[in-house]
Amino acid sequence: MDKKILLGGAAALIMGAGLYAAPASASAISVDWSGEATLSAVFDDACNENPADLDANTSITGATDALSGCNDDMPVWATSSEYKWSAGGTLANGLGVSVGDAAADGVAVTLSGAFGSVTWEDGGDSAVKAAHVGGDGDIDVAGTGFDGHALATSGTAGYVVNYKAPSIGGIDLYVSYAPGDSDLNDATYENTLAIGATMTAGDITIGAGWETATENTNAASPNACDHAAFTYATGDDYTAEGLVDDIYGTDECGDQTLMGIGVSMDVAEMGLNAGYTVLDTEDGDKTTYNIGLSTSVGAYSLGLDYVNSELAYADASSHTQTVIGANISTDLGDGVALSLDFTN
Repeated sequence: MDKKILLGGAAALIMGAGLYAAPASASAISVDWSGEATLSAVFDDACNENPADLDANTSITGATDALSGCNDDMPVWATSSEYKWSAGGTLANGLGVSVGDAAADGVAVTLSGAFGSVTWEDGGDSAVKAAHVGGDGDIDVAGTGFDGHALATSGTAGYVVNYKAPSIGGIDLYVSYAPGDSDLNDATYENTLAIGATMTAGDITIGAGWETATENTNAASPNACDHAAFTYATGDDYTAEGLVDDIYGTDECGDQTLMGIGVSMDVAEMGLNAGYTVLDTEDGDKTTYNIGLSTSVGAYSLGLDYVNSELAYADASSHTQTVIGANISTDLGDGVALSLDFTN
């Protein structure tokens, strides 16, 4: 088992603004606009020398090229912005209607009522993610991270339909369905189904989810696993990611199954959460668990997280990453917030 520790820190300045407008008529439909701008600086002393960590666009040409990479720039400044809109209300017949930005292109549309709610969204989430209450475990690392928990299979792609049943006795049920990421009946995965549930009792919430995706072998571009004995021909060009996959079998491909469970609770002035997920594919598998703690001291919000992720490859080798993250943030007023993140 190969373990890697990454060390780094990040700071972000976040500014947000929102606009709310309601028509003067008796209509219950309202519109909300919001935006956020971020300025960040990342201080990084992590050097990525494991071949599995190399970026996909790293080109390997010829037999003498070294398989190594290093990212020790300090600091790295970045800016970003995000704008969102939503509209919704309740019609005279009691049907709730809301629309807003979709995760991918277009808009997300939700209908709600006594039956629960149904959402249609391009790039929508899996029911496993909807029911995961243990934190996503996705701590920003200064270097190559494993992206925390896997909260969907490759089959949750394209338009996703999500159903949330009415709450009964503190129990919420979620179901998601992804017909496929193509309208030509040649989607890589078709008819992907996921189910999740949460149960709340007092200050404790427990969530669990399960998803399965079956590869469409007749697809125009199937997500087939291609791990095999590596052969090299003079002049062949490879990306580092492709070369490593040929040797170790790292792709998340073929038929896939995902299972997740998590818990969150409030104790005194602290919030605790923990989660565990397993993504099983025909080549690379991913197992992740995390523990998180959050609290407030005066005007400051504090967070501490521990995440352990293991990637198990088709050749029976594995790669483990452990990350400890700490966060402190405060509201500076007038829509401006300051956040400091440290990872090890």
